[in-house]
Amino acid sequence: MGGHSNWPEWIYIGVVVALMVWVGAEAWEAERLVEHVPEGAETIIVTGQQWFWTFEHEDGTKEIGELHVEVGKAYKLEIVSKDVNHSFNIHDYVVLMDAIPGRVNTVWFAPTDAGEHDIQCREYCGLIHYNMRGKLIVEDPTA
Repeated sequence: MGGHSNWPEWIYIGVVVALMVWVGAEAWEAERLVEHVPEGAETIIVTGQQWFWTFEHEDGTKEIGELHVEVGKAYKLEIVSKDVNHSFNIHDYVVLMDAIPGRVNTVWFAPTDAGEHDIQCREYCGLIHYNMRGKLIVEDPTA
């Protein structure tokens, strides 16, 4: 009665465990890259309010509706809301983070090319939500 071999099951279990370890390691590495803000990143406070965005740089410079940044620098965005839930989105740089009243959410990005990019609220925040837009202007300091 002892003629049954279990080795195919053990191989199957080994392959599944190896795949789970590999997927877990890849997910951990991706999360580490997203969560790790580069040293020297400039902090910009992004405030959402019905129905526009304001930006405050570390040096106190404030902008409304337009965010000016430089190519090659890293920026840490601290995203807050004064009133209702918003969602800050720079589609071209895959930046998407909720702005929740009473909470500071952070995200970072480093623009690579000069140009203009759209900023849009991605959370329905009221009657004029569709017009809650902004402009990211990436400037090349050497040009």
